[in-house]
Amino acid sequence: MISFDSNLLLNFYQARSSLAGAGASASSGATPARGKAVVPNAPWLGGGIPPASELVRAAVNGRKFVDEAANTSKLKGASPDYAKLFSTYQALNTMSALITEAGKKGQTDGEIARLQTALTRGLGEVSGYVQNLSLDQLRLTTGSVMTTDKATVGVPKATYSYKTDTLYTGQVDDEVPRFKGDVSFSVAVKSFGVTSNVTMNLAEMGSTPRTMSNVVTYMNGKLKAAGFNTSFSVQRTPGEQRTVQVGGKPVTLPATGDDFALRINGDSAEQLTFTAPTAAPAVYVTTKAGDPDPDKKPETKDAVYESTLTKYSAAGTGGGPGAGAPGGKVFTETLQGTINTVRKSLTGADGSVYMLADVDTAVSGKTDINGQVIKGQSDVALLKYDNAGHLLYARTLGATDSASGLSLAVADDGGVAVAGSVSGRLQGAVNGPINNSDTSTTTDSFVTRYDAKGDEQWTVRRGGLQDDEATAVAFGSDGVLYVGGRSKSDLPGAVGTDPTGGWDAYLTAFATGADGQPKSLFTQRFGTSENDSVAGIVVNGAQVIVGSKENGEAMLRAFNVTPNVVTENVTQKDQYGAYQTVPVTYTKTATVSQAATRDLGSLKGGDLAGLKIDGGQLYVAGSTANNLMSINGATTAPSGGMDAFVGRVSLDLTNNGQDALTYYGGTGDDTVTGFDVADGKAWLVGAAGKNLDGEATVGTKDGYVAQLNVATGAVDWSQRLTGKDGYATPTSVAVDKSGASSLDVLGLPSGVMDFTQSDRIVSATSARAGDTFQIRTRERGSLTTITIDAKDTLETLADKVKKASGYRAKVEIGTSGNSRVLKISPASNTSTLEIVAGKGGTDVLKSLGLAGGVVRATKLDGGKTVSADGSGPVYGLQLPPELDLSTEDGRKAATLVVTRAMSQVRTAYREAADTALGVKTDSGSGAGKSGGAVPKYLTDQIANYQAALSRLGG
Repeated sequence: MISFDSNLLLNFYQARSSLAGAGASASSGATPARGKAVVPNAPWLGGGIPPASELVRAAVNGRKFVDEAANTSKLKGASPDYAKLFSTYQALNTMSALITEAGKKGQTDGEIARLQTALTRGLGEVSGYVQNLSLDQLRLTTGSVMTTDKATVGVPKATYSYKTDTLYTGQVDDEVPRFKGDVSFSVAVKSFGVTSNVTMNLAEMGSTPRTMSNVVTYMNGKLKAAGFNTSFSVQRTPGEQRTVQVGGKPVTLPATGDDFALRINGDSAEQLTFTAPTAAPAVYVTTKAGDPDPDKKPETKDAVYESTLTKYSAAGTGGGPGAGAPGGKVFTETLQGTINTVRKSLTGADGSVYMLADVDTAVSGKTDINGQVIKGQSDVALLKYDNAGHLLYARTLGATDSASGLSLAVADDGGVAVAGSVSGRLQGAVNGPINNSDTSTTTDSFVTRYDAKGDEQWTVRRGGLQDDEATAVAFGSDGVLYVGGRSKSDLPGAVGTDPTGGWDAYLTAFATGADGQPKSLFTQRFGTSENDSVAGIVVNGAQVIVGSKENGEAMLRAFNVTPNVVTENVTQKDQYGAYQTVPVTYTKTATVSQAATRDLGSLKGGDLAGLKIDGGQLYVAGSTANNLMSINGATTAPSGGMDAFVGRVSLDLTNNGQDALTYYGGTGDDTVTGFDVADGKAWLVGAAGKNLDGEATVGTKDGYVAQLNVATGAVDWSQRLTGKDGYATPTSVAVDKSGASSLDVLGLPSGVMDFTQSDRIVSATSARAGDTFQIRTRERGSLTTITIDAKDTLETLADKVKKASGYRAKVEIGTSGNSRVLKISPASNTSTLEIVAGKGGTDVLKSLGLAGGVVRATKLDGGKTVSADGSGPVYGLQLPPELDLSTEDGRKAATLVVTRAMSQVRTAYREAADTALGVKTDSGSGAGKSGGAVPKYLTDQIANYQAALSRLGG
């Protein structure tokens, strides 16, 4: 047994506090001597807390968490502050009991849901109680205690530099292998409206070795001679030593060499455009890799995935020198943040790569996507990369609970639309008449439209009484956006045959109205009495073709759409806030009629991957076990099992004279998860089965990428793929007809290099228009709500905070890494601010990276840091607006939060008691109390230490 002499702690305490000959302090049941400070016994020391099981039972049955009357001290003369602290503590302790109960083995989903409901109610009750608490000796806040609340999330700074990926690893004077041969490109520099072209051809270097520094010197000489300020430089990263095992012992080896990259040092007055003399198609493949069950225990959910973007130069002629070998890998980038799955990728007219991904809350050491905080369990991210693999922008939807992205479209002008499903709150969306509630887990369809800069124009959310989701989206003419999906119940305003099946398919259209808001033009339903879904939409003028899976059959349906475009005078505010009447042209209505249909046959358990238009013909792809698909002109035979297929049919869906069909597969089952077409060639990705294209298995579960000639059935190029832990699943593919060139050799992007970033808060963060936070300037003062608008920048938000605080807040724009962030501090020593989370699920503090809580100036008083406004000490509970019990990670986080808050209450009690008894708690020179009693709370705490140590000793 481990023994512990509590007299040691008593003697130390007495020596430190000059309390010789201490006696017993006043207890909760006694009346203290006249003039002596009264400190009641804390419930966590005196055994006054009910068992956890009793706390849980009372909470789930609806009993109040905060009960001040039950904690009123019976000790005459005790400050009422103690009762309020005890009430807060006991409420937090009940929350802790609920969290512990939820983590017990064998808890059902229903029981966890009941505990979650009680915990959410308790969190709201505690937060409301603390926010309206008035204490004599101290202050509590639901947030943190700070001198400055500096945001950790902000708006990207304007930067005029660009760093390539590593081009070479070795020594500084080495010739770079990739620089050999015919390497040339042009850079157009636009300065003050005048564009000049500079040709870079490394052959002009003659016999000069093509080292990193020599190539940079050559290029800078050309730019300087043309009179430009833009320059190149070498970015050198020292290599790291390596450790290997030799005979079971670690041996340190020198680094293989340093890493070298190029850096472009741009100028704000010079716009750069890079082009190559020749180019070939480039193929971009996204892959999800990782063992789905490392410990072979499905219940632990311990999988750690990584997503990658890989660029290949495609097979075929036309690339010219330096374009890369057919099928050659140009780069592989590990995608940042908490990307769960990339759902779809497309290339834009400018060569950029757009990706739609599902992202999760930051866990296991991973950071949020591009620094943007994910509000709920999952969200949707739109990512734009240049064709060298550098992230240009990230846009998160900002769902409060859960959202999933299912389809993506890019317009010729760079506008983007994403569609998918959402449950819970989606602030700022234009809602349909019968959407599901903010607390429901039933999903609704959503579609968001962005302009070419990536700024959101609008979001529509529409749903029925049961689950529905948008699975396809496409841009049409006259500003019309087409959305397809599936629903388990009827959608508002839907017309057409009611199939009354499980999942029914739908096609709907939206356009931006005269007021700038989205307007529904029509909703057409179709399908069978079984499950139906939409896999893709393409638009050919007034014709809209939908590819769907209906009761297992692959179906093509054409619709004729006639938009009604009008021009009307509309009164609206200009940029200066004045009202102006201006003409606005927009699509007011549209009519739709069903046209031809074509049944392509049963997929026999397979799926459609989508539709594409190329060369005036329609291409459809997917996976099937049917060796007799209803498409003529089969050029290859199926291989058995589940095979990939690509079919070519006429756009009118009736003439089958130009049909072509090719199968691609091995002896096992092969799937199609992504599909694209360019110049009659189809690119497929998916999961690979056995003996696919004669290639040997390379991992435990492989993927594949293949280039097929649909007309002949020839496989121009294919590659089997593996990844982390031997598992790889390609999730999307996108093709750029001229994306591979000599610029790849130098790691440079093609096209215009645009350094500008959106300065809107809702674009750079997960905040949504309508999100809020609150501020006040005195304890228990009225809270002023600050609302985020769609066009708010950091500057306009700073003005709102200043005004809301009565100019008692000093608001600055600071920097954090590559971002500009908000900084809030008191305008003077006498100013104290409290920043509080927004109500009703609209809180924006997390999205902005603001801690929230009390912000005050401090000063030194007798060697102790105190509030400069002369009020008592402040204690921050750091309670978030929400806690999650549905996952193990969520329960761990909730435990940490509540334990930390309980610790703060105990600290507040201890320091309040010390102050009342005149005990010094710091090393300063302030006067302490000579003589007197050792506080009861301390003797109780020592007794608890003794009991705990006794238990440890057995």
